Amino acid sequence: MAHAQVSKTAGLAKWVVILIVFTMAAVSAGEAQVPDCAPGKLSDYERLGTQGCMVGENRFFSFRYHQGSGGLPSSAIAVTPGTSPDNDDPGMLFEAKWVAPSAQSFVSYMIDVQPKGKPISGVTLQMQFGEITGAGEAKVVTEICPLAAGADNCSAPELKLQVVLSTGPARKVSDTGQLNTSTRQLRVVHLLSVTAGKGGTASFNGFMPVFHRKAP
Repeated sequence: MAHAQVSKTAGLAKWVVILIVFTMAAVSAGEAQVPDCAPGKLSDYERLGTQGCMVGENRFFSFRYHQGSGGLPSSAIAVTPGTSPDNDDPGMLFEAKWVAPSAQSFVSYMIDVQPKGKPISGVTLQMQFGEITGAGEAKVVTEICPLAAGADNCSAPELKLQVVLSTGPARKVSDTGQLNTSTRQLRVVHLLSVTAGKGGTASFNGFMPVFHRKAP
């Protein structure tokens, strides 16, 4: 039986360590009413509403989750925010045990870069470790959209990234892309899918977007 397993590669482990042992920038007096983001459950982030929370100079807000068919509840998904100590790029690590079959689940949220912050110019998406056998496949598709885009999807995303765990050539645990124009406001949609295929199995334990910033 075909079998594939992915663990934390050197690059992925570096980012995971950066986010788990994260360094948070202090909020200014003008942003004092918005709390720093803290490790918690996705359900906690949903309750933050339009106020959201700060990761460095970036406000993450309006978190929404759709469980989909066979998906996990938001209370079962851990969220760890953080910034890179090298360049203060913000990121979010989403962790849970997604197991096939699971389809049509998505996480969406908005990002608003504060006036003193650097605009976002690109994104890296990484899949955390999982296990695939046979025709199984685990996939995360991330769409970067204008702030006014619908919560479920972007009809015309400005950037689309995809990571896939499989035993075939589609396997891709990291994807990076650049926006055509750096922006201070955007919507992010993560679409999750885990399928067993014929006689296979599939699971994965997390994914992580990191938002790269550019000097104005």
